[in-house]
Amino acid sequence: MLIVDRVSKSYRGTDVRGRNESVLKSVSLQVRDGDSVSLVGESGSGKSTLGRLILGLERPDSGRLTWNGQSVFARQYRKKELYQEIQPVFQDNSGCFNPRWKIRASLLEPMRNYLHPGGREMERQVKYLLELVGLSSSVLDKYPHELSGGQQKRVCIARAISIRPRFVLLDEAVSGLDATVMLKILRLLKNIQKEIGCSYLFITHDVKAAFFMSATLAVMQGGTIVETIENTTGPNDFSHPHSRTLMQNLFKEN
Repeated sequence: MLIVDRVSKSYRGTDVRGRNESVLKSVSLQVRDGDSVSLVGESGSGKSTLGRLILGLERPDSGRLTWNGQSVFARQYRKKELYQEIQPVFQDNSGCFNPRWKIRASLLEPMRNYLHPGGREMERQVKYLLELVGLSSSVLDKYPHELSGGQQKRVCIARAISIRPRFVLLDEAVSGLDATVMLKILRLLKNIQKEIGCSYLFITHDVKAAFFMSATLAVMQGGTIVETIENTTGPNDFSHPHSRTLMQNLFKEN
């Protein structure tokens, strides 16, 4: 289980007057094993900063982030072990690939680094991953730039789950995709979760996608989680003014 307990984060001299800017303010959040939680907020609300802290890429100023009872920053928690258990999928597909590598090499690399399977087992696993994300084996001999945006996203997801993580952090993972491709990727993500039993933290500005992915929604504004609703049945469950504004925008889009 992931526990974010009263986490705060600021950056030095980043506001217009050169003062410290507080980006996260005593944020608390839980993601239980096998659950999917959506973190919804507008641009600049702090949700991606929280994602970087969860991944251990930055340290909080105060508070605790624990994964299965152990701080993600504990010295005894080896980074390699943490990265095998917690994997990200970001909005920008390019960070997932070495442009000089074909897709086969991109899929094999994390397995070689973390699982050390034999050659036949790796090929079997690659075939399984492609089936899971709905791609044919023809993509294996292509370079990233030869794939569509939707195909690239599917490969990024396959890479993330190739080392059997227990937690996947999806940071605006479907942003920038057209509506039809986005829906296909969202359905794919839900099917993958059922198949491998991992947890999701789905970070997004898209309220509709958040409802599709999760029964628990946390709403973020100005570096604070202003409301968390578990087992939500719809927009009417939310009472905080900012949450209501986000929900009203959803209805306007419809």
